[in-house]
Amino acid sequence: MKRLSIARLVLAITLFSQMIYCEQFQDYLFYIKVGSGVSCSQSANICAPNPPWSPAVQGYDARLGNCPIAAFTVGCELWHVLDLEFVAANRSLFKYRKFQTPTTGGASYTREFDLDVTSVLFDVNFLGRGISCFHKNVGCGQIYPMIGVGLGGSNLLITNYRTTGLPATGDSAPYASFSAQNEYTLRKQVTYTAQVGLEYSHDDSWAIAIGYRWFDAGHFKGPRYQTVASGAAVDVGCNAWKMRFRAHEWFIEFKIFI
Repeated sequence: MKRLSIARLVLAITLFSQMIYCEQFQDYLFYIKVGSGVSCSQSANICAPNPPWSPAVQGYDARLGNCPIAAFTVGCELWHVLDLEFVAANRSLFKYRKFQTPTTGGASYTREFDLDVTSVLFDVNFLGRGISCFHKNVGCGQIYPMIGVGLGGSNLLITNYRTTGLPATGDSAPYASFSAQNEYTLRKQVTYTAQVGLEYSHDDSWAIAIGYRWFDAGHFKGPRYQTVASGAAVDVGCNAWKMRFRAHEWFIEFKIFI
């Protein structure tokens, strides 16, 4: 009898251990994800102090246009209700172009620069997959809503910053001259995102998602050191442009469980 009881106990422990192992295995899934989409910039909200910057009829503010997104993600899905992930993404290349006419009269010109935004964020996404009333079975998978937030940092690289289309002066004749020139300036900013979308998961092997994201890299300054039309180097100090970067984004992401 003792041997039979011990055998039953060993069998029970073995079955219980296997059950716990299977449940733990199902509780989390690691994945990699690639994403793309379009980032639609909002107003750059540029503030250019006067002096030294000349007032213009059209002002300084403008949008930076739209550009594609390329993203790579490593993450873990917990209990089919929570995604924890690290996301590296690039948005290249936004363009600022502002035609201006001085309020005091004279020839017009164009202020311009390019902006490259590279971000590294930690995202938390809540999924409806593990909640019966928030998912729908479709074929061999499920479709469900997701909502998430992200926090991290961005490198904002300003390049080709200059004022072009100025009249020929000095040795530039007969060619147009330029001023306020700076090849590149790098700013680092705390960044946050908020997103909502729909995801379809196929039998714990892959998933695809589409949705909307709000991207906010906050306020930052333009180039401090510049070269003017005469060729002199200038430190504008606290009079550098002040601007911000915010964008509405539409994305598509493909997830592979590993």
